[in-house]
Amino acid sequence: MRDAVRRLVLGGLLGKLLGLLREVLLAAAYGTGAPATATRVAQTATLVPVDLFTADVLTAGFLPMHRELLRTDPRRAAVLFQSLRRTLWVLGLALTAVSLVLAGPVVGVLAPGLDPSTATTAAQFLQVMALGVPSYLQYALLSYLEMSHGGFRLSSVRATVQNTGLIASLGLAWALQTPVLVATGFAAAYLGLHAWGHRTVRRRGILPAARFHVEPGVGRALRRALWVRLRPLLLLPVVLQASVVVERVVASLLGDQVVAAVDYARFVATTGVNLLAVPLGLAGLAVLSGLDTAAARERLGALLPGLLLVVAPLSVVLTVGAAPVVSVLYARGAFDAGAVTTSAAVLAGFGVGFWAQSVAYVLVKALNAANRNRMAALALVGGLAVTLVLNVALHRVLGPVTLGLAGSAGAVVTTIVAARALGVGGTLARWVAGCLPVAGAAVLAARWAGGGAGGWAGLLALAGAVLAVWGAAALVLPSWRRVVVGIVRSGGEQGPGQGAQFPAA
Repeated sequence: MRDAVRRLVLGGLLGKLLGLLREVLLAAAYGTGAPATATRVAQTATLVPVDLFTADVLTAGFLPMHRELLRTDPRRAAVLFQSLRRTLWVLGLALTAVSLVLAGPVVGVLAPGLDPSTATTAAQFLQVMALGVPSYLQYALLSYLEMSHGGFRLSSVRATVQNTGLIASLGLAWALQTPVLVATGFAAAYLGLHAWGHRTVRRRGILPAARFHVEPGVGRALRRALWVRLRPLLLLPVVLQASVVVERVVASLLGDQVVAAVDYARFVATTGVNLLAVPLGLAGLAVLSGLDTAAARERLGALLPGLLLVVAPLSVVLTVGAAPVVSVLYARGAFDAGAVTTSAAVLAGFGVGFWAQSVAYVLVKALNAANRNRMAALALVGGLAVTLVLNVALHRVLGPVTLGLAGSAGAVVTTIVAARALGVGGTLARWVAGCLPVAGAAVLAARWAGGGAGGWAGLLALAGAVLAVWGAAALVLPSWRRVVVGIVRSGGEQGPGQGAQFPAA
């Protein structure tokens, strides 16, 4: 698990750095104007149907099932892979055809509040991005095939190559003054990744042959077994993608500028989740599945305090320092004061629940690893339903901040349900309660230290104040001190006297 986490963390870090560069360049070139808004809408229109049909099939279905079959019957594992591969080819080509023909109506449903010229641009972007959908699906399957064999190279480079393609296309679009070229980066990146991924798994000898002899009925039995695994999750992708669509609809009703601002803010808010929680959660799929209930509970109970002590202060910084964070990252070129204000409002809302987003991801993946997919789905559906309802109910009252607060509230609900199901609800509640007064003190210190200053000066001042309060608490509180000392002594791998593994922060 340690090696898996490190590889995914390093790959995610490079990908996030390139992602940051991508966002900064997009902000400087187009701000929250029509090309940036069209990019966001087209990305959502491209990925919503893909994730609707495939996200849980690969993570909660194919990966654990294929890994089990590799140990017991490798030939059946090969049949499972080839069957799913053919299905994804058909699905990818069908989705591409639909996007090419019905791009305009799709954008109209997804973002009804857009200005007509912006909607036309978004439809053009969608048609270009859709060309990469079949390769996107195939590369995802190859990544999970490699992960099932204990490799993480394809997963770790995915974000890096994708962002490199987007940066290159953005530069080309800006140089030629042709915004639609921005959309070519997605398709080109996945066409290249698909070809490279196929060659990589074939050279490693883990790509099953396209044709081989197998007993009659094996494929049907495997599809039935996969269906049994996925049946509890049927509601989840529907609610998830409905939440994504509702968010886009609400943002478009609040104004074209808000559509782009949401993703600028979300990029910042999800960076910590991608760098900390996602690697731990994915590696946990392969490791926690081998533990019994008591051992898994002990492992998670030891992980949660350290994870909270890392993400909670970041949550405070993102909430209180949303404006200077956005200003430092994006305020240049076409990204004007209005864009800063709108994006900062959304980011502050996300910051409130940043800690919960990180914890929820790890806990849900732990449920998947234990084959408790029904409970994982219940936790996620509950959170997503809260997000959806709050977005619809409050956006006219609170404005753009609603989009962040609704996501935070949903993450808290998911965290509570998953923690109780895993038997670590008490541990989590005690540590969250212990963090609350320290977080309150950190908020007061940050507001005093920031003094209304913007840019780097304000950001460094308030972040320093938050870390000072958090560091003082870690020195004074014995339970905090034991967690920190345990992590430091083991170089981030072992928890304090628990034998728990934790990714280096």
